[in-house]
Amino acid sequence: MKELVKQLVEAYGPSGQEQVVRGLIEKLIAGHADEVRTDPMGNLIALKRGTGGGKRIMVAAHMDEIGVIVTHVDKNGFLRFGRVGGVFMPTVVGGRVQFANGAPGVIGWEKWINQDLPKWEELFIDVGATSDQDAPVGIGDQAGMVRPLAEMGTRWVAKAMDDRIGCAVGVQALKKMGPSPNDVYFVFTVEEEVGIRGATV
Repeated sequence: MKELVKQLVEAYGPSGQEQVVRGLIEKLIAGHADEVRTDPMGNLIALKRGTGGGKRIMVAAHMDEIGVIVTHVDKNGFLRFGRVGGVFMPTVVGGRVQFANGAPGVIGWEKWINQDLPKWEELFIDVGATSDQDAPVGIGDQAGMVRPLAEMGTRWVAKAMDDRIGCAVGVQALKKMGPSPNDVYFVFTVEEEVGIRGATV
């Protein structure tokens, strides 16, 4: 189970950018469901058909995670950004991020000497660019946090545990599930962090 959780929590997948996680889950459940499909919203739906006479049951977990989105690239190559979901201010300064194309970055603060909490507009992402012309990403590109799975005694710590742990439970339950009268739908949903959009569909 630990390796499964590690694969899922470390995968890139901010809200609206769940393709990598969805592809990973599809590989993990291959051969274990009677039907697998992706709806127009991007939700992954895996059906384990029952033997008949039962109910239709849904087990749902969301694939997406919080992240940041580039809103401006300044003349020095620093990225200004907005939040994708409930990004918590005290945890981001000095944190590392990674974009879909693999470009890494670190979140900095213009006025770090100040003892107050920063304002969002004072934060930037340094991707190593020296001008707006050589930034490896641009406006609209999203990044996820980089926080690999770590074991701390009996605890595991990582980014995206909300709700990749639920995804791991769904994957494992589907793989281990025996015959049942019920049709069970394992639904891995999108865009929960920005309004429960996938689950609403």
